[in-house]
Amino acid sequence: MSTAPDEMEKFAAKAALRNSIKIALKQLKCQDRSSQSLEVTKKLLVHPKYLSSKGVAVFLSMKDEVDTEGIVRNIFDSGKHCYIPRYRETDGYMTMIRMNSYDELENLPRTRWNIPQPLEEDRREDVFQSGDLDLILTPGLAFTKQGHRLGRGKGFYDKFVTAYKCLHKPPYLIGLALSHSIVDHIPCTSTDVQMDEVLYDYHKTRE
Repeated sequence: MSTAPDEMEKFAAKAALRNSIKIALKQLKCQDRSSQSLEVTKKLLVHPKYLSSKGVAVFLSMKDEVDTEGIVRNIFDSGKHCYIPRYRETDGYMTMIRMNSYDELENLPRTRWNIPQPLEEDRREDVFQSGDLDLILTPGLAFTKQGHRLGRGKGFYDKFVTAYKCLHKPPYLIGLALSHSIVDHIPCTSTDVQMDEVLYDYHKTRE
């Protein structure tokens, strides 16, 4: 069993790793991000878990993440149910809200990170009520090839996945990563949720 000092050491190690990954991602050229994102998208769109999924949760990407625009459009085009995050910074709560079209998504208000997100008072289908989730496409600052994940420190996805699994059938978890986000080790703590799989451009990973 982990002691409090062990946990504190892991939190400190996580913070250091976040800083180093952020620096590395800032050095990634736009062209490299685009080409890697295309490769990850290609891998996902032929993945058996994606093809068989009806309800898919997908993050709307920031500049230092895999570009998910092509994935989001394919979710709509293929007739799947598309869920995007709605979170509260005040208490770390996050759920997934269903969107009906790409145009509808584009017209949503923006967060301070310029990410579209439905307002709290915007009454839409909530995945906690529908249980309609087969696959979660997950962002992260860092991943190991074995599926360990380092987020941005707010715990949004860890809390969401844990809560959802208490109510409904566990969805399959796929992390989408850029090459600079693939690391050998992440100091995981007891609340960290492990991915079932991580997709990245295998030809671009650092030796």
